[in-house]
Amino acid sequence: MKNIVRSIMDSIIFLGNGGGRVVLSTQMISTAGFVMQLGEKQIFVDPGPGALLRAKLCGLRASKTDIIFVSHHHLDHANDVNAVIDSMTLGGINQKGILIGTSTLINGSETESAYLTKFHKGALKECFALKPGDKIKINELEFRATQTQHDCENNGFVVDTKNGRIGYTSDTAPFEGLAKQFEGCELLILNVLKPGAQKWKTHLCSEDVVAILKEVKPKLAVIRGFGAKIVKAHPTYEAREIQKRSGVQTVAAYDGMRIDLDFGKKG
Repeated sequence: MKNIVRSIMDSIIFLGNGGGRVVLSTQMISTAGFVMQLGEKQIFVDPGPGALLRAKLCGLRASKTDIIFVSHHHLDHANDVNAVIDSMTLGGINQKGILIGTSTLINGSETESAYLTKFHKGALKECFALKPGDKIKINELEFRATQTQHDCENNGFVVDTKNGRIGYTSDTAPFEGLAKQFEGCELLILNVLKPGAQKWKTHLCSEDVVAILKEVKPKLAVIRGFGAKIVKAHPTYEAREIQKRSGVQTVAAYDGMRIDLDFGKKG
């Protein structure tokens, strides 16, 4: 695989695009999450199993991470959060970085232990547990946590950047008001577990995505977070059908894919 070299242009690198129990356990595709390079900040989103290795294979250094966003504490999204913190802080020697997550991830709950260790929490400069609607501004970037309907505490996000607004649904079932949260997004990243109209109570299928895109109308949609059935059905075919039915340019992320962001430029 060719190394992906960071340019001056903002970009998103999709390290791994798998989701769900079968893909997590078999690693038929990676579950490592994705990295956003926005301005001077490197943001690691949902570092699941293999996050450090996949970052290296894609020419990135996890140690250069400034912000980690973890949508929720399921293993395919959060398994390597402590490993990324260890990398970015040199094992806790250099206190550095910001974690944005949920209260369950950071503090635990009555039924769940905290996934963030006390040691790694102490290695961070700041740590924020957000609820839907909460906002946090980090230099020129403003993150807003979006609501989901999943089987645990979970956030998507909208982030405003110099190149426009980016949205991420995380794992969620469709619900009234889901699409409205992403109004104005130039790029929308959607986790899609099932192909076609194969409904699942805690996730989106391709048919759900069509309805969302018709309402949001982003310039570009990227589908990822694939379960085993959509992997076997070929995500590219699903993206083509979504694009045909929604009228929105749609691509299926593949492990190692990079998108350069220049939505704000005229030309």
